[in-house]
Amino acid sequence: MLYPQSNSSRAMISLDGFWKFAPDVNDDGEQRGWPLQLPADREIGVPASWNEQFQDLMYFFGSGWYEREIELSRQLRSERMWLRVGSANYLSTVWVNGTEVGRHEGAHLPFVFEITDHVRWDGPNRITIRVDAAIAADRLPPGDVEDEQIVGFKGQYPNNYYDFFPYGGIHRSVTLFTTPVSFVSDIRITTEIDGTEGKVKAHIGLSEGFEGACTVSIRGTQCRSSVEVGAVGPSVDVDFSVPAARLWCPEDPFLYELEVRLTDGDGQVIDQYVQTFGIRTVSIRGTELLLNGKPVFLTGFGMHEDFPVLGKGISPAVIAKDFNLLSWIGANSVRTSHYPYSDEFLSYADKHGLLVIGETPFVGFVRSHYQGTAILNKAKRVITEMIERDVNHPCVIAWSLANEGDTLAPEADAFYEALYRHAKSLDDTRPITIVNCVDVEKDVALKHYDFVSLNRYHGWYEQAGRLDEGCRILSEKLDRCYEVLGKPVIVTEFGADAVAGVHVDPPEVFSEEYQAEMVTRQYEIIRQKPYTIGAHVWSFADFKTSQTPSRVVVNRKGVFTRDRQPKLSAHKLKALWSRESR
Repeated sequence: MLYPQSNSSRAMISLDGFWKFAPDVNDDGEQRGWPLQLPADREIGVPASWNEQFQDLMYFFGSGWYEREIELSRQLRSERMWLRVGSANYLSTVWVNGTEVGRHEGAHLPFVFEITDHVRWDGPNRITIRVDAAIAADRLPPGDVEDEQIVGFKGQYPNNYYDFFPYGGIHRSVTLFTTPVSFVSDIRITTEIDGTEGKVKAHIGLSEGFEGACTVSIRGTQCRSSVEVGAVGPSVDVDFSVPAARLWCPEDPFLYELEVRLTDGDGQVIDQYVQTFGIRTVSIRGTELLLNGKPVFLTGFGMHEDFPVLGKGISPAVIAKDFNLLSWIGANSVRTSHYPYSDEFLSYADKHGLLVIGETPFVGFVRSHYQGTAILNKAKRVITEMIERDVNHPCVIAWSLANEGDTLAPEADAFYEALYRHAKSLDDTRPITIVNCVDVEKDVALKHYDFVSLNRYHGWYEQAGRLDEGCRILSEKLDRCYEVLGKPVIVTEFGADAVAGVHVDPPEVFSEEYQAEMVTRQYEIIRQKPYTIGAHVWSFADFKTSQTPSRVVVNRKGVFTRDRQPKLSAHKLKALWSRESR
């Protein structure tokens, strides 16, 4: 389903704000009639994680119930009504006026249910959402995994086995929106470049039952096509050539607008939708990453959707602040570690020319996850949801299908090949990778992917305090990786924790000086290799994690603090990247 729009054919109603809330401590709310009336003792902010809004919810990972009432204008009565949740962690069930309308599994992608037949027009409508945030081995990302191969996060509290906090709640906006009875249901745009011309292909999906004209045009150009839909079925395909095309790139992130209009036999507009897109190409050639046929080197960060009080809740102000800091420091790219980010983040990246590697929430797969087809099928569904949502964003230049899984197990070979083939069948216009954290000689999965992504912490988890040795080993390991695989390499994580305000001379671990020296020296090592296509420091900002002796309240590898104040390393990277851009 397309991102909601408000125009002459469609209406949007935001349900963001305060919702009634109740934790379901005994997990029996449905049996007690909560879909009909929630016995809430508090109100809570949406969108935002529930954990940091109330002290007693900080370590609550059961089911949280939300309720909101709204009256609707009778002017909307002839339209179809939909409910969209941008994301909620993890299992969601939605009721409208006491009737269940749908369920969704997954923490980081939107879900939409049609509620037309359940809406009242003569009084308030009660929207109830239950969000089950339990940590479990069969969820994505997994937790509570009983596997001898899990060592890095064993014993931490809570018992998720990945290095970020497992926040619960409704994390992105909740929206009611309307469409006409017949409407534009999907738009898929792909672009190529032929000399100075942009070649644009658009696939338009339509709801069943529409008969009339579908007119597709690119605003500001002469590109226009009109098709009688009754003769061709529920979809339309058009090709356009855009002369003297402005190519989307970080220096000029120009967005075209593709407009789709549906009209009936009398020429009346039934529906319309405008989809932005950029004309650009991405490819791998030898050891180079090409954007519009020109080599590009990715400088930037892995980062998290994480902020005090909000947890993983979306905030336009935080997005604006983060992009301001990314521009200030000179970064051109990020990886959405370790899950798909919000629609709003990617749309902002489209407008501001930030390059993005979009990543799945597949963190820390182990051998038991490769057995049978349950996890594989679940992973394929998430990949489908991610690509279908994000395929039109020009900022997304690659897909990352997993982070730091067990890629040494023999069973991982077929599993990761299946993920690659599935993603490629959905989108063959972008290169695809997975992120490795072990020596590559015995890795069975990387060979299936278009480029290699490495997380390396020499000088921190290994060779701690011995930065000269760590830098030497990093250089040797990178050369060995290219020798074994012969593919372009990006180092997607490297760095060190630094407690803001701790200064030591000569530099020692946890000091700002040690972090600054590590990231700048290791960046320069990565940058000078002829086969590397990028270097992403871990991480952009400090972020909340589970409790463990290796984390001082939060993961402090950020070059900015959690509230976005720069450490010494931020100033050093700014100077380094500013010199490179001259």
